[in-house]
Amino acid sequence: MDGIKRILMDQIRLVQPSIAVLVSSSHGGRDALLTVAWVVPVSYVPSRVAIAVSRERYSYDIIRGSRMFAVNVMEFDYVEAVYRAGTLSGRDVEDKFAACGLTRGVGRTLPIAVVEEALGVVECRVIRVVEAGDHDLFIGDVVDAYVRGKYTTHWDVSSYRPILYISEGHFITIDPGSLRKYDIS
Repeated sequence: MDGIKRILMDQIRLVQPSIAVLVSSSHGGRDALLTVAWVVPVSYVPSRVAIAVSRERYSYDIIRGSRMFAVNVMEFDYVEAVYRAGTLSGRDVEDKFAACGLTRGVGRTLPIAVVEEALGVVECRVIRVVEAGDHDLFIGDVVDAYVRGKYTTHWDVSSYRPILYISEGHFITIDPGSLRKYDIS
């Protein structure tokens, strides 16, 4: 296999890019806002979403304490805010939403902070925390989901510009011109 190079470090980067979202939560009068690029749907019925969060993050204790989180899907126009949310700690700023140029809202169903500018919000109640190495996996039941963007059973592919994270501060989005639709029936 000529030309094959073995990857010795950061092997998981081979499965990136992945969507970068803002995860928010609230507990004990404190709000948390965190950039997460490890978010994945894990079940259709019941609807469940999992996020991976480092135990070192300020948001970790907020999510663990409240047993709730919201996944805020952002458009590429907000890539700077998403970057900032991933580099500022809630330990160091009084209002991370304001520090990132975002508006704090309140969940429709759960009493947690959400991002008003989000295209879509998925509110989750934590049902399980799984230790997964240097991150823990929070698995949440979806208790509410809502959109502000064009959405039917999926995002409108002609205008959807999610924030995708590659690694080491590199963000990209998709090119709608690259769309290929295949019959999956």
